Amino acid sequence: MLAIAFITSCVPVKKMVYLQSEEDIKDKVFEYQKEEYRLQENDILDVQIRSMNEEANKLFSIQGQSGQQAMQLGVQSGGDLYYMTGYTINDNGAIELPYIGEVLVKGKTLKEAKALVDAEVAKFFKTYYLQVKLGGIRFSTLGEFQNTGKQVILQNQATIYEAIALSGDLTPLAKRDEIRLIRQYPDGTKIHTINLLDQSIIGSPYYFIQPNDVLYAEPLPQKAYGFGVTGAQTITTLVSALSSSLALYLTIISLGQ
Repeated sequence: MLAIAFITSCVPVKKMVYLQSEEDIKDKVFEYQKEEYRLQENDILDVQIRSMNEEANKLFSIQGQSGQQAMQLGVQSGGDLYYMTGYTINDNGAIELPYIGEVLVKGKTLKEAKALVDAEVAKFFKTYYLQVKLGGIRFSTLGEFQNTGKQVILQNQATIYEAIALSGDLTPLAKRDEIRLIRQYPDGTKIHTINLLDQSIIGSPYYFIQPNDVLYAEPLPQKAYGFGVTGAQTITTLVSALSSSLALYLTIISLGQ
């Protein structure tokens, strides 16, 4: 019984090591299969417009000292910086810029969105600086993560391993070879199954996460057994259970006598 429990309850090291390869290949270069992201509703864009006109510049910045203080308080209390300062794509698929009005950007790439904003800004300014980028990458983690919930990476792009690191890594009981990636597309939502143990993931379309991705990690069967993750933990649990059972047995025997 001890041998069976020891073998079945422990999590093998091979189930926990990322980026494994069947071949002993060093310094291999992987080619990326990046999908160019197309903007969706509720995405947040960071739009910066600067011109020689100071009055016009104020229209595209936080208004006044009270507005700046409100933003700082929101961020310090755990709020989202770009939610406070960026432009959210509304139900119409547009962002609403001060004075310029709505610009339809849903379904566009960042490059295409910038071109659309640029065309509108050019109607008002001859010389100006324009920046259009994502206001962070928002994703969620569920299941066997150390820290589950909604996360934000303030970068233009991030890998799935960066997302996992931000979530405190997976627990030892996570099924790393069957991670569910729930991703939104213009035509609906798709669920992909990815293997974090295989280094070929670097060359897959799922190596880079996208806004609104959801990562779900299922537990290994060992979690249902109730034993420890390592052999030492399993033995400790079994010895404790056997000791308790023996003590109960001896108590019953003594009472019977």
